Amino acid sequence: MSDIFSVKEFNFPYTDYRFPGQANDETILYIQRENPAILWSHRILVILVSSLIFGLVAWISGFLNTKFGVKVPAIIPTITFFSAVGIGVFGWWWASALWRKSIGLITTKRLTKFIFTTPFNRHNFSLPLDMVVDTGAYRKGFKQAIFQLETFTARSSASSSGMSTDNPARINKKYFYLENIKFAEDLQHYINKLLYAYRHHLDQIQTFRPFIHQKYGNREDLMTKYPNYWS
Repeated sequence: MSDIFSVKEFNFPYTDYRFPGQANDETILYIQRENPAILWSHRILVILVSSLIFGLVAWISGFLNTKFGVKVPAIIPTITFFSAVGIGVFGWWWASALWRKSIGLITTKRLTKFIFTTPFNRHNFSLPLDMVVDTGAYRKGFKQAIFQLETFTARSSASSSGMSTDNPARINKKYFYLENIKFAEDLQHYINKLLYAYRHHLDQIQTFRPFIHQKYGNREDLMTKYPNYWS
């Protein structure tokens, strides 16, 4: 079974993947990365920065030569050019690795995500289904407005001491986010159905239909190929 963090594209019904810490009786219902538009925005930023570095050094060299008669050795722009190319290649790889490896998952037990802060280091956050209080979907910020993206969120209320309490001052509200996705509202509706199934039909949860972003008619046609699932 391939490394889930290196898979190029995740395919329904997600039965070919496993993630670190997955329980034997835990089924993956959905796997999500940020929208590719975010990846390309980071790549373009890397190219702009590397181009700016080279352009700035070239401009300074020309300025010194024109205004002060200081001739900058040709090796300086050459070194700067190759350095800028190196920065661009490294930055492109870095942005691509972080995007590819950072994933969010919905399973029959929890909402979980792995966030890579470098290509080698990550942290993990999970919210058990039985702790989800409510869910939401919304668009926020300039970036999401430009790319027509959304955020899904699930909220859990837990006491800061780890014990139940009626004191509002001791309540910590913990949130789970899947950001920069195209269909947060559809995902919210699906997770609400999943939560109902988890609370009222736990004995059948292993065959609950995985999430797929399709229009109703197309989804029903696809699910005829998977008669063992229900929703």
